[in-house]
Amino acid sequence: MSRPLAIAFLACNKNPDRFREDPSFTYRCENLALALAAQGHAVTLSHLSRPGWGRRPDIAVFHRPQLSWRLWWTLQRWRRQGVQLVADVDDLVFDPAQAHQSPAVLNGQLPLGTLRRRFWRHRQALRLFDRVTVSTQPLAQALAEQVGSATRIHWLPNAVHRSWRGLDNPPATDRAEPVLRYLPGTRSHDRDFALVAPVLSALLRARPRLRLELVGPLAFALDAPAAQVQHRPRVSFADYLSEVRRPGIHLAPLESTPFTVCKSALKVIEAAFWNQPTVCSPLPDAQRLTEAGACVAASPADWHGWISRLLDEPPAYQAITRGLRARILRQADIDALARGWLEAMRAPMERA
Repeated sequence: MSRPLAIAFLACNKNPDRFREDPSFTYRCENLALALAAQGHAVTLSHLSRPGWGRRPDIAVFHRPQLSWRLWWTLQRWRRQGVQLVADVDDLVFDPAQAHQSPAVLNGQLPLGTLRRRFWRHRQALRLFDRVTVSTQPLAQALAEQVGSATRIHWLPNAVHRSWRGLDNPPATDRAEPVLRYLPGTRSHDRDFALVAPVLSALLRARPRLRLELVGPLAFALDAPAAQVQHRPRVSFADYLSEVRRPGIHLAPLESTPFTVCKSALKVIEAAFWNQPTVCSPLPDAQRLTEAGACVAASPADWHGWISRLLDEPPAYQAITRGLRARILRQADIDALARGWLEAMRAPMERA
């Protein structure tokens, strides 16, 4: 039996006081750390500027690293000590040539030049690591084109958060609750939601009992009765649980760009754990989950059709939602994924 390992997870974002509030860090690092700790390994979660590590780790995982003197010095010191250095990235943030299609640019949040420089620093940093883990297979392909050999890239898909695993499975329902739910986690989804706003407006006008619940930052316009639409601010991850587990039909629209092709279908995974279906755009990571809660809609007609079918046809709704938790866990169980991750990290390195 292999000995337990010491594994450090380090956030590389700007605010060392709030790195645990980053949903990306929650799923890419905290979730994996919980699974590894349950398997007997010693884990720490900290920030690059405040490692807080009293002993040399066997493996150090850096979340979304950017090139800096602090990063370079930390990597050099730990490499000399024999630490295996791993980067994790879950978004297309390392290709400066694609920066103009980033949601941050398209939604007017950041200047193009700023984002190009940031993406360059991400790319240069990723080239310094022994291995890189990514959230989707398209992201792995894009990364291989930017940093070289694909042999050191490991696909670690997102998974149900381990803290949810002990919570009761909600009872199955015979028909869908007349609620559409959209939970944007960041301020970069205005254009995504605009893609389906006309369809949702039409559905709300035609169905007076139907409600739309929006939770999170979003600028939107709907031609629908205001009483049927509720918009609440973003909540913490602890409070997010109460939102995602409510019965209803979840929505995950995404504009088609090189960035969204690389996105994870995490919204599908979260809803499926609570036996709720998600009507979503046809990103590749969602396509692998069509038997586990993903209702893929490639056109406005598809969006209207899926939502109408789920609301109006109980047998179709039941076929998708009965036993959904078990089906999503076959693909999104962090304990199983952690074992695969550890096996990959322990495998001999293949150098290009």
